[in-house]
Amino acid sequence: MKTKAMILLAALLLLGIAARVQAQCLTLEVRDIDRPQGFLYVAVYSSPDNFLKKLLTGFRVEVKDKTLTVPCEGLPEGTYALALFQDLNGNGTLDTGAYGIPQEPTGFSNDAQGVMGPPSFEKCSFTLRGDTTLTVHLR
Repeated sequence: MKTKAMILLAALLLLGIAARVQAQCLTLEVRDIDRPQGFLYVAVYSSPDNFLKKLLTGFRVEVKDKTLTVPCEGLPEGTYALALFQDLNGNGTLDTGAYGIPQEPTGFSNDAQGVMGPPSFEKCSFTLRGDTTLTVHLR
C-alpha cells in the first residue's frame, strides 16, 4: 500500500511540474498608442538568423484603446524577440516612406531601437522562463 501511495504522490508531483511548465504565459503590454484604430500585428522570432525574415509565429489584435494587454500563450521556454506595428489603414502591411522609414507606429521587445534601420535580434531578445510581462511602447 505504501508503494502505491508513493507512486501516486510522485505522479501528482510530476503532473504539477508539467502543468507549471505548460502554464507559462507571455503577457504583452503595448503602450503609447496615439490612435486607437486598425490592428496591431505582432511577430515572434526565435533566432538572429530569422529575425525580421521568417517569424516563428505571429498574430494580430484589434486596437480599441491607447493601451493593450495581450496574452501570448503557448510559447515554450526560450529566447525570443518581438516586432510590432500598428496597421492604421488596414492594408495588412507596414507602410514605409523614403529609405524604408516606417510611416506607421512600430515597436520592438525591450523597446529596442536601431540606428539607420531596425534594431538587432540581440537588442530585442529576452528569455521566457515562466510567466513574463513585457512592455513595448509604440513609436
